[in-house]
Amino acid sequence: MWIHYAVLLGVVVVVASTNATLLTKDLTSDHSVLVVHGGASTGRFLRIQSTTGDDEERVFGIKSIPGVNKVSNFLNNKKLAKYLKTDKEVDDVFVKLKLNSPNKNVFENPKFLKWSQYVDDFNQKNLGQEPKSMLPTLLRHYDGVQLSTMLEAATKVDSTYGVAKRLQGEQMKLWRREGVTADYLFSFYKLDVLDDGVKNLLAKPGVNIFIRYADEFNPGVQTTLFEKLRKTYSDTVLSQLLIAGMKDPNTKTLATELQAKQGAENLLVSPQLYTWVKYAERYKANNEFTAKRTLFDALRSHYSDDALVTMLRSASRVKAKRDTLYVRYVENALLDDWAKAKKPASEVLTALGVTHAKKNEVMAAYSEKVLALDGK
Repeated sequence: MWIHYAVLLGVVVVVASTNATLLTKDLTSDHSVLVVHGGASTGRFLRIQSTTGDDEERVFGIKSIPGVNKVSNFLNNKKLAKYLKTDKEVDDVFVKLKLNSPNKNVFENPKFLKWSQYVDDFNQKNLGQEPKSMLPTLLRHYDGVQLSTMLEAATKVDSTYGVAKRLQGEQMKLWRREGVTADYLFSFYKLDVLDDGVKNLLAKPGVNIFIRYADEFNPGVQTTLFEKLRKTYSDTVLSQLLIAGMKDPNTKTLATELQAKQGAENLLVSPQLYTWVKYAERYKANNEFTAKRTLFDALRSHYSDDALVTMLRSASRVKAKRDTLYVRYVENALLDDWAKAKKPASEVLTALGVTHAKKNEVMAAYSEKVLALDGK
């Protein structure tokens, strides 16, 4: 029993003394960090870091002993508190935590969340200053594509979902300021290329990145994933892509939504729709007790809002009088539904405002419907 206590005591002493050594190294290596930023030899700095890392690995080989990790976490938190007290720059803390390891996914390192918390605490402490962002630091260590792909993967993990979504939004705002369009991203992530026959294109990380950017940030003409796929691939290839997506549990929902849009495309200008409408009118005339069902009711029971939007967008340039009447009727009925549901005007414009003129037209019609409902 005494031997057991002696071993545990020895572990704590070793960890504490090791931490003191590391603290000393951290304090004395500040100059090295600044020198590198000033343009001195990167190799020299890497050698310093490598030695520190080796020493740490040798000492912390005892982490398998119960209680050591808790002591280590306590000391790391104490170190971060000291950094915060002296307002150490977030870039420097990133390096101190050894998050600057090349060819490694930083979001898989448990210390990343500690750094994220440090940045939040730093900003909270310095409310009078411009908030620090983690994005510039990350972009100094990863290129834009690599970072965006890692961020998308991090949004799939509960522990990193929140911070990854926030950083993804910051990166996309940066893209928008630089004039990056959704069309550019579609090609950049090779969504217009099938490397080896027809594969599950929807499983590529770039798909979700494209969808979010096109929906929320795209500075160019509004577009959707379905519209890009339809313009890029033939109907046969697109159908094969959707079938492949349906077979993968991770992409089945998206593939199903896209498949519905494929069926909805050009429906409002199809001869079959006109035939159905005429049949429904004749049937109603010959069966007076049949419950009245409008064209919009019928469409609503088979298609989602997104699919209805696809119908309207694909028929946005029709010229035939009959087709124009169908388009206006469905659009008006959809706006009525959205007004009753209090759908945000920004989302309405994103869905139906294909051009600047169309946005003005939709905004005027939607505002009138909302005001009419508010007045009741």
